[in-house]
Amino acid sequence: MKRYGFCRCVTAAVLAVCMCVSMCSCAMRKYDPERDYVSPLTESEDQAESSYDVTESSEIEEGSDTSTESKESSSKESSSKVSSSKASSSKATSSKASSSKASSSKASSSKASSSKAASSRTATNRVVTYVSQPGDDEEEENASSQTTSSEQTSSSEPKPEPQSEPEQPSEPEENRPSVVDGRKLVVIDAGHQSSANLGTEPIGPGAYESKIKVSGGTQGVATGIPEYQLTLDLALVLQPILEDRGYEVVQIRTSNDVDISNVERAQIANDLGADVFIRLHANGSENSATSGAMTLCQTQNNPYNGDLYNESRLLSGYILDELVSSTGCRKEYVWETDTMTGINWARVPVSIVEVGYMTNPAEDRLLAQDDYREKICIGIANGIDLYMNEIGEY
Repeated sequence: MKRYGFCRCVTAAVLAVCMCVSMCSCAMRKYDPERDYVSPLTESEDQAESSYDVTESSEIEEGSDTSTESKESSSKESSSKVSSSKASSSKATSSKASSSKASSSKASSSKASSSKAASSRTATNRVVTYVSQPGDDEEEENASSQTTSSEQTSSSEPKPEPQSEPEQPSEPEENRPSVVDGRKLVVIDAGHQSSANLGTEPIGPGAYESKIKVSGGTQGVATGIPEYQLTLDLALVLQPILEDRGYEVVQIRTSNDVDISNVERAQIANDLGADVFIRLHANGSENSATSGAMTLCQTQNNPYNGDLYNESRLLSGYILDELVSSTGCRKEYVWETDTMTGINWARVPVSIVEVGYMTNPAEDRLLAQDDYREKICIGIANGIDLYMNEIGEY
C-alpha cells in the first residue's frame, strides 16, 4: 500500500510538471510572431519595405488580448519568469507608444536583456511589427530610410508623362508657308489607286448610307492608261505650276500603291486646313462619243457641308471655265451633287475636276499627251487664282 501511494504521488507530480511545461509552451507560442505572420506590403500598397511584417490595427488588439492571456498563464511560473514576462510586456507597450526612433532604441536595449523583443512603428497608416534580431539594427535603419524615400517618391513623384515628343518636321501645319508668309495651301488628291478598296464607309458624317471606300476608276480605251495613273501624272504636273505662283502644295498620294479611302482623303485636307481641296479625276461613259470636262461640288442644301457651297461652287465654276479655255475641250457643266463621299466629308472648299472622257478614243489620246496635260493644269491653276482673287484671300 505504501508503495502504491508513493507511485500515485510520483505520478501526480509528473502530471503537475507536464501541465506547467505545457502552459509555459502555450504562453511562449502566444508571442510567436511567425504564427500570425502577414505578408509584407506590396509596392502597390504604399511601397512599404518587404523586411517588415504587416498587421492591421485589429490584429494589434488581438495581440493585446493575447498578452493578457500570457500574463495570466505566466503567473503560474516562477517569480523570475513572471518578472521577465512583465518586463518584456512593458517594453513592448512603451515601444508602441513611442516614435519609430524610440522603438528602435527600445529594441536595442531589449537585446541586452533577451535575445528577442518586439517593437512596432507605423508606416502609411498601417501598423508594422518587426522582430529585432542580432545584427538587424543596421538593416532596420536602411529599411527605414528606404521606406521614407519610397513614401516621398510616391507622394511627390509626378504622374508619368511622355518624354518630350519627337519633333515633327514633316507636320504640314507647322511647316505651311501660309502661316508664315501668307501663301495659301492647295491640297491635291489624285483620284483612285491601283487596288480598289471595296469596303464601305458612310457617305457623310453620321450618314446611314454607305459607299465603297475607293474604286479602281476607269481606263483609256485607246491608250490603256488606268485613271489612277493619269490622275497621279496630272497631280505631279500641277504641283510645280502652283508652287511657281506662290502656293504651298500637299499631295494626298504620290504613289499608286496606297490604300486611302475617300473619307480619309477629305480628312487629310481638313486636318491641314487647306484653302482649297482639288480632286483630280477622269470621266467615263457608255457612249464613246461623249467628251468634255466638268467639275463637281456639293449642293446648297447639302446636309453635311452646305455652308461651304458658295465657296465650292465658285471654285468649281472658275476651274471649269479656265480649263476649257486653256485646252479648247468641250465644256459640260458644274454638277452639284451630294452623292460624293469625298465632297461630303470636306470641311474646306472642294471641287472634283473631271478632265475628260477616257472612254472617248480621241480624248483619251489627248489626255496621254504631255502638252495637253500641261494645258489642263494651267487651266486649273488659273481657276484657283480667280477664286482666290474673288474671295479676297490672295
